[in-house]
Amino acid sequence: MNNIKYYAFPSSVADAMNILLNRKYKALVMAGGTLVGKAIPATAETYLDIRNLPLKDIKVKGGKLVIGAAATFDDIDNSELCREWAGGILSQVASQCSSQLIRNMATIGGNIARPHSFNMFPVVLMCMGAEVMLETKNGKILVPYASLSQNKNLKPGENCIILEVLLPKKTKTQTFEFIKLAKTKSSWESYVTLCFSNEKKNPKFVVGALTPRPFCAVEAEKAFAKGAPAEEILQKFTAAIEAVKVTGYRAEAATNLLRRYLGAE
Repeated sequence: MNNIKYYAFPSSVADAMNILLNRKYKALVMAGGTLVGKAIPATAETYLDIRNLPLKDIKVKGGKLVIGAAATFDDIDNSELCREWAGGILSQVASQCSSQLIRNMATIGGNIARPHSFNMFPVVLMCMGAEVMLETKNGKILVPYASLSQNKNLKPGENCIILEVLLPKKTKTQTFEFIKLAKTKSSWESYVTLCFSNEKKNPKFVVGALTPRPFCAVEAEKAFAKGAPAEEILQKFTAAIEAVKVTGYRAEAATNLLRRYLGAE
C-alpha cells in the first residue's frame, strides 16, 4: 500500500467518474475492499471509495429486481425481495460467503467487478441472465452480465463504475439450484460452484470456481433441451470441463453433482 497517496470520498457518481477518468489521480475504485485491498496494483495512487454513494438500494423496477452495486452480502441475505425472488437463491448465495464480518463489507458490485474463481455471484448471475448497469465516460449503458468480462472496452473500476445488477422479470418465479462444494458452508475457497436451471426452452448449467470466470456447458444444455438421456448430458458436461483443462477430483465432483441434480444416481 506504499504507493497509495490519496483517499477520495466522492459525493456523487459524477464526481467519482471525474476522479476515475482523470489520469493524474491513478485511481482505484473500492467499495467493500475485501478483495481489492489484497491486490492493489503498483500503478494505483488514489483510493476512490464509493461506499457513500447511493448505490445500496434493492428494489423492483419495471418488473426487474434491481440490486445496487454497493449492496453488501448481508443486505442481500436479509432483503425480503431477494428472499422471495427465484426461490431465494440470491439470499442463499449471500449467506454462504465467508464470515459475517466479510458479509457486512463485501458488495455484489465488487464480487463481479474483477474475475476471481472463488467469487460466487458470477456463476448465479450468468445462470439467471442478469444485466449490469454501468456508468461510463459516455453515460449509462446496460450490458448482459455474461458479456461484461469479454468486452475489452469496459473495465469496471478502471474506466467505468458498476451501478446496478438487474435480474429479468421472468426469473422471479423460475427455479434455480446453487451448489457450492467447499470445506465448510461459509468457506470462501470453493472447490466447485454450480448453478442449474432446468427450464426446457433455455436450460442453464453454469460452472464456477474451476476458472477465473464461470462458463456454461453449452452442449450439455442443448442435450438437456432436446430430452437426451442423462448419460449423454453428463458426457457433454464432462467434455466442457475438460475443455478448460480441469481434471481430477474437482472435475469428477462437478459431474457427480450434476448427476445428482438430474436424478441419475
